[in-house]
Amino acid sequence: LTMCWAVRFIHNSEDRQSRFERGGAKLPVATRGGAQVLLVPWGRRPREPGLLPVGGWAKLTHIQAGLWDKFQPRPVKLPVMAFAERDVTGREQWFEVTGGQYIQGCGVTIENERRVYVVTLDCSPEEAEFERWPRIVSAIG
Repeated sequence: LTMCWAVRFIHNSEDRQSRFERGGAKLPVATRGGAQVLLVPWGRRPREPGLLPVGGWAKLTHIQAGLWDKFQPRPVKLPVMAFAERDVTGREQWFEVTGGQYIQGCGVTIENERRVYVVTLDCSPEEAEFERWPRIVSAIG
């Protein structure tokens, strides 16, 4: 189930938006120390060539269980201002990311293919408005 997930971010002083379902979608990835932001392809769509998993998301529980180990995943910070998620009725809602916080990404590389996936948390039945939620991390850590 691909949801229309999008992010807003600043890159080279320009306000940009990236939507997963659009081919060529990229996510901003902060380099170590945060001095630079690189744009890295966001996941892989079903018809795109490559060896990395199809989709744009990596469940935290799957990463912790070792299901991503063969792709040598590394945690990265995605400096975005806001993200959109679709609720279970299909309605898109935007949420701001507090300053000093990032969406956690899962950076993976295999051969010459480099991509980033949004790390997601499973929502509990009480939070059933959304099927998944991005993991938010602070600048420290």
